[in-house]
Amino acid sequence: MKKIMERGKHWLKLTLDPKIYTLSTIYSASYIFLDRVYIYLDKNKNGKIIVWFFPKNKKEDLNKIGMDFYNELLNYAHYFSSLKANAEVVKSLIQRALFSAAPSLVQETEEKEIEELIKELEEEEKKESKKGK
Repeated sequence: MKKIMERGKHWLKLTLDPKIYTLSTIYSASYIFLDRVYIYLDKNKNGKIIVWFFPKNKKEDLNKIGMDFYNELLNYAHYFSSLKANAEVVKSLIQRALFSAAPSLVQETEEKEIEELIKELEEEEKKESKKGK
């Protein structure tokens, strides 16, 4: 098994697989640690993402920072996957909230949908009439 963390006297290096953790997940987790460490992101020749930590305070425990970083990665990976899975539900809830706040929006939306359907039907009729000739 490969090392998950490499540590020097004043630095910590984590190697992450972008297939497991997306770049947005890594950015989000990194942002949490900006008050404690300087962070440098890089990519190696194998396409792995390298995260370097340099403590702002020399008394920081780099091993603890590394393990806390992995916890934050899991936290944000779960958050983004849940957000993606629940996107339609969130969209429906927001629409309902907006429509209940302004009921006239429902009527306007329905009218627009009806107009779009009529246009689509007219275009289909034109295409069919051209085929029939």
